[in-house]
Amino acid sequence: MMTRLTDDMVKDIIGSLDGTNDMLMSLTGMNTLELACDAIGMTPDMIDLRGIKVGVVPVTSGKGIIKKFSESVAEITSKLGMDSFVTENADVTGIAEALAAGSEIVFMADDIQFIAVNTKNGRFSNNSFSTAAGYVSALKGAAKGLSGKKVLVLGAGRVGSIAAEIMVSMGAEVTVYDVDTKKLRDLSEKISIRITEDVEGALSSHDLVFNASPAAIDGRHVKEGAIFSSPGIPFPFDEEGLRKAKAVIHDPLDIGTAVMAVQSASFSRPRKQ
Repeated sequence: MMTRLTDDMVKDIIGSLDGTNDMLMSLTGMNTLELACDAIGMTPDMIDLRGIKVGVVPVTSGKGIIKKFSESVAEITSKLGMDSFVTENADVTGIAEALAAGSEIVFMADDIQFIAVNTKNGRFSNNSFSTAAGYVSALKGAAKGLSGKKVLVLGAGRVGSIAAEIMVSMGAEVTVYDVDTKKLRDLSEKISIRITEDVEGALSSHDLVFNASPAAIDGRHVKEGAIFSSPGIPFPFDEEGLRKAKAVIHDPLDIGTAVMAVQSASFSRPRKQ
């Protein structure tokens, strides 16, 4: 299950999008669009997002609609150059409204999945992969590459496991920690990783950390000058951890949504050479 955002986490996203873009430029050398493209092996000149119609459908199932969530998704995709709107109706009626308006991409989320469906061919991107891929690209940019470098992954859930797999494919030496040792064993049987049950020792010895855990990080164990790529929510850092870290890359929604948008668009937009 994906970690559910709260109203408080989402309420200020629209006003902070330019700040996230500036943060990414400063720490990774890429803006939001460049990062999203890099996450799926593209560059912005390879795809034209301008004018792609995007419908964002509120969903009431489970714990219900998160205030400003749909509006934030629409604004994030609009910033990429897409023609985005939130449907007036929710659920199935909202989907019908998005399709009737000619949406090429339809975003929707419940308590378990957040997806972007490409209506031209039926393929879809999901937030777990997109968040993992986006934050791996951010860490790669901040670290000036990951090949041959040691990376600690905190959390072996969906995002952490996908991130570990991507970074192993890039040639990184990946160590993974999770309180659930079965998850660690299962992941180690799938890809070549080191596993650890000593989170304090692992934190104190790693310069690069991918944090996909909702647990708080004790700043006493953060290595001086460490770089964190941290999609985990809620924000897990204390003052000491923030002071000791060289960089902390974090946002509640922007990066994962941007990657979803670019990946979903790429399913029906031929890549320019």
